[in-house]
Amino acid sequence: MKADIPQLMRKRKLDAIVVYGNTDTSSDLAYLTGGVHLERAMYLHPLNGSPVLFANVLERENAESTGISTRLWNDFPINRYLKESNGRMLPAQIAQWRDIFAAYNVHGRVGFYGMNDMGFAYRFLTALSEALPDIEVVGETPPNIFSLARETKDARELAMMAAVGKATTSIVANVFDFLSGHRAKRETLMTSHGEPLTIGDVKAFIRIELVKHNLEETHENIFSQGRDAGVPHNAGRHDMPLQLGQTIIFDIFPRDRASGYFHDMTRTFFLGYAPDHLAQRWQDVKTVFDEVMEAIRVGEPGGKFQQLTCDLFEDMGYPTICTDPQITNGYIHSLGHGVGLDIHEGPRLSTLGRQAPLQPGHVVSVEPGLYFPDEGWGIRIEDTIAFDEEGNLVNLTDFPYEMIIPIKLA
Repeated sequence: MKADIPQLMRKRKLDAIVVYGNTDTSSDLAYLTGGVHLERAMYLHPLNGSPVLFANVLERENAESTGISTRLWNDFPINRYLKESNGRMLPAQIAQWRDIFAAYNVHGRVGFYGMNDMGFAYRFLTALSEALPDIEVVGETPPNIFSLARETKDARELAMMAAVGKATTSIVANVFDFLSGHRAKRETLMTSHGEPLTIGDVKAFIRIELVKHNLEETHENIFSQGRDAGVPHNAGRHDMPLQLGQTIIFDIFPRDRASGYFHDMTRTFFLGYAPDHLAQRWQDVKTVFDEVMEAIRVGEPGGKFQQLTCDLFEDMGYPTICTDPQITNGYIHSLGHGVGLDIHEGPRLSTLGRQAPLQPGHVVSVEPGLYFPDEGWGIRIEDTIAFDEEGNLVNLTDFPYEMIIPIKLA
């Protein structure tokens, strides 16, 4: 949570932090400012002082709405520094930041965060370090202080994420109604004009629904069928007609335009009917999903539940990533990831990396799946869950698990 940031600064021996960029591209800056739209903004927080937010004059009211003490870049006019540096931008910017740091008594170890071109960031910070010998430029390796703070959501954040989950499930329900409203002719879903209904048609409907619910598609949602469903992040081919009796993976992960928070859910289903052998595969995934959801709890590391997932699938005879990290068939990914202002953030339900225990305030996806593209199928079931202040599991994806969507014949 945001309240943890000063403590995390002390733990890393940081005397100040600087976060620079646009809130649309830096989720850390969006986190600090509450998602208010800002471009070329800087959040400066000396450990022993109050945070200050620098913004351009065009966005001064946006900046002030954050409740953070606001200054304008115009208070340190770049034109003046350009004149002093004979029109050279880099020395002008260094001089501007030098005066800002002096005004706020910034010295010692300073952590730098945000988004910028990597080459320019290196050049700028190198020049800044040379120009300000009383500052030590610090760059963290992941997870940085914001990654750790953001892992734990407070009650307000959980409420916003619950609202995104509710809107997302409403869209999924409408998509299912849209599909069941079409008839099939010779195993193919048809439009009212007598043409095959395609994945592109469905995605167009989904985008309209997203707009109606004030959600946005930052990355193309997944709606993949048959063989394509066997490759986890295959988004689906727009020109592919929808067929009866094939696995369809619908993975939707929209962001709320107001709060900036994501939701993530997946349902795998069949139109019309499920062939017996694929119905059994679907049930195997659902069984693993149910057992993991029953077992997952605070106080245990996320990797424990990844291992449980692998063990359950292997007991059923499926290959898994735990036994062979190079496999491309079977269970081939981690169980889940944190969800928040980024669709993928900490903590992770994986045996790789940091194994911190799950805590109250954590929000993660749970998404076991099986993938066999050469056999023409893939199945994944996913909910986003949270742990409240008491550590109780709250399912933010309140939606049924339907194997078959009924379809009438033309």
